[in-house]
Amino acid sequence: MSAENAAENATLAERAVRRRVAGVETTSQADVAALMEAGLTLMVEHEGRRAPRVADIVAAAGMSNDSFYRYFAGKDALVAAIVEQGARNFAGYVRHRVEAERLPERRIRAGVRAVLRQATDTAFAARTRTVLANGANLAPENTHVSVTLVDALTDLFTGPAAELGAADPAHAARTVAGAALAAMQYHLFKGDVPDERELEALVAFLLAGVAGPAGR
Repeated sequence: MSAENAAENATLAERAVRRRVAGVETTSQADVAALMEAGLTLMVEHEGRRAPRVADIVAAAGMSNDSFYRYFAGKDALVAAIVEQGARNFAGYVRHRVEAERLPERRIRAGVRAVLRQATDTAFAARTRTVLANGANLAPENTHVSVTLVDALTDLFTGPAAELGAADPAHAARTVAGAALAAMQYHLFKGDVPDERELEALVAFLLAGVAGPAGR
C-alpha cells in the first residue's frame, strides 16, 4: 500500500495523531531555529567579550530554560548546531555562485570571490568570524569547521579543475579551496577588507596554479 493510500485509509483517530505529530514537529523546528538565531546574534554582539549564557539566549528567543534543554544538552550543543548550520550556509552560498557559471575558469573565479565575500561584506564577516571562532572551541570529536569547509569547496572545484587540465584535479581543487579559505580567515581575524586588486590577484594566482604545479 502506498503512503497516499495509507493516508486515505487512516482512521479519524490516526489522522488526529498525525496532525498532532506534524504540529509538534513544526513547533520544534521553529523553537530550534529561534534558539539558534538568538544564540548566533548574541555571540556576534558579545564578540571578544564574555560569551552569552543560556539565560541570555532563552531570553532573547522569548523562551524558557526548560524549552532550551528540551532540545539541547547544553550551550556547547547549541554552539555545535550553530557552527554546523553556518558551515552549511557558507558552502551553500558558494555552491550557488559556482553553479551559476558554465565555464570552468569562471566557476573557480566565482567560487573564490564568494569565499572572500565573507570578509568584504560586514554582515557576513561578523557571522562568519563568530562561526569560525566558536568552531575552533568545539570538542575534539567534532570535525573542525575549516576542514568541513575545505572539503565542501574541494568538491565544488574538482570538476572545473579537471576541465582546466589539472593532472590531479582533487589536489588542485583542495589547494584552491585551502588558499581561498586561508585568505578569507586572514582578513576576517585581522579586521580589514581585501580590495578588488588583491582579490583579483589571488584569483589569477590560483587559476594559474590549477593546471600548473598545484595541479600536478
